[in-house]
Amino acid sequence: MSKTKAPTISDAREADFTAITFYPDLTKFGMQTLDKDIVDLFTRRAYDIAASSKGVKVILNGKRVPVSSKGTFSLKGKGVVST
Repeated sequence: MSKTKAPTISDAREADFTAITFYPDLTKFGMQTLDKDIVDLFTRRAYDIAASSKGVKVILNGKRVPVSSKGTFSLKGKGVVST
């Protein structure tokens, strides 16, 4: 974590658009893949953001995170344990 790279910033393909892409340094942490627990945590956070950010479309793995008009969502069937 002591060495960082400058962020890559490119022009948006659409107006008013922000994309955040995460590339973990797996070798630094002695991993070959992200384990289920961390993937579940990231998934849960994406759903939390979608539910708490009115008017924001959240896309996770190419699919829009579904949120009701009341700002609620369901992780049922997603393999993510809600705490």
